[in-house]
Amino acid sequence: MPLERLRVAVAVGAGALAVSALLAVTRIAPADTDADGTPTAAVRALTRADSGSSVQLRVGDVVAVRLAENPSTGFVWSTDSTSGDALRLVESEYLPAADGGVGGAGERSLSFRAVAAGNVELRLKLWRQWQGDKSVVDRFGATVRIVRRTPQASNDDKS
Repeated sequence: MPLERLRVAVAVGAGALAVSALLAVTRIAPADTDADGTPTAAVRALTRADSGSSVQLRVGDVVAVRLAENPSTGFVWSTDSTSGDALRLVESEYLPAADGGVGGAGERSLSFRAVAAGNVELRLKLWRQWQGDKSVVDRFGATVRIVRRTPQASNDDKS
């Protein structure tokens, strides 16, 4: 009987994790929509492979960076710099691996919303905060070019 209770607890935990991931995506989903409800903002996902790249966003868009992390070691990803106010951190969330046990690795998702036009050097670091910059063991960087949103011609304007 105790083994059966354990299986139920694991199943419930996995379901809660899926719901949590869905809610995380919902929280950072773009709020801007057209008159017909079509989203006008986009979510751009970046991974380790995108380090050193350049991306273009429109004001209101979100860039979500997902990087491998094992916080049980004390090392966590955080913002090193965003070189300006055009990009704002809206969420930092640890997502454990589906098959990971206690102390297992997962991913850190850091989501930033473009709030103004400009060029931003997004820099992240994997470190132990209490040990300072000497503890940095990895870095991620990307250049983000943010452009103003241009109005779309509506169907009423077409003849």
